[in-house]
Amino acid sequence: MKILIISPTREEIRPLDRMLEELEAAGTLRNHLIDLAVTDVGSTLTAFRLTKLLVPANWDLVLQLGICGSFDVTLQNGTVVNVIEERFADLGAEDGENFLDAFELGLLEPDTFPFMNGSLLNKSTVKSDTLDSLPRVTGITVNKVHGNEKNITSVTSKYHPRVESMEGAALFYCCLMESVPFLELRCVSNTVEKRDRSKWNIPLAVEKLNQTAMKIISELLEIKNP
Repeated sequence: MKILIISPTREEIRPLDRMLEELEAAGTLRNHLIDLAVTDVGSTLTAFRLTKLLVPANWDLVLQLGICGSFDVTLQNGTVVNVIEERFADLGAEDGENFLDAFELGLLEPDTFPFMNGSLLNKSTVKSDTLDSLPRVTGITVNKVHGNEKNITSVTSKYHPRVESMEGAALFYCCLMESVPFLELRCVSNTVEKRDRSKWNIPLAVEKLNQTAMKIISELLEIKNP
């Protein structure tokens, strides 16, 4: 099996990198190819770097790993989620106090592939017990993460997201366009609210994210006791 694992930063996948190196040294991965790549922060950089990685290869799965903010109070810090729907949530124009996205402006057609009513959907059939146990959530992708109460209320009313990131929709768009199976796994590091880093827990999010990713990879590759 050929799996491409991507992340915005090296820090978000460093534990997984170490675990995979140990499996490689033990000869466990000899029948499989797993590559890790850092795509950098933001949808533009991710789209460019991911496209360069997709075009010359024939991946069985692209797995994006990263931390995220949560709009849903039931998704507490350390909760790993499977993002199955994404939107570009800040592509558009301001109209006074309102935001009009690219579809409402008529710049993009909401049902032109790969969009469906303005959303990007992952209909992946990847089979994993661990994956099946994760909350399936909707996400938005933004260039400026939310930290203003008024804007948080506005975006949640408009799109009803449960999490936000800066790269998810780029993964969806590129992989759907290239017909490559993909997954977006995120772990909550903070609640989306007025910015307060004292409430964030990035180490916990990274730990849980990497542990979960390793379990899913092990199930996909049928590796016992990784």
